Amino acid sequence: MTRLLGPFLIYVVMFLGWTAVGLFMLLMPGRFGNLLHHNVGVFPEVHKADWGKKLFVRLVGAGFLAFAVHFGFGVANLTDQAR
Repeated sequence: MTRLLGPFLIYVVMFLGWTAVGLFMLLMPGRFGNLLHHNVGVFPEVHKADWGKKLFVRLVGAGFLAFAVHFGFGVANLTDQAR
């Protein structure tokens, strides 16, 4: 039982990471876009009136959340097969 706790915790951390990034992108798209702009320089600066950039960030965030759900179901299927 203790040996299974290591891989389980890795999957939990991965799931929480994808979910946290997706929620951050959905709830605060301007702040996330500016975070990418100032730290990495791969996204243009987001102003209050930039609805297109915010929409793009929100769509990518929804994709991250969809991937997190898909990832969770995949891990659940793995645990069902292991029994």
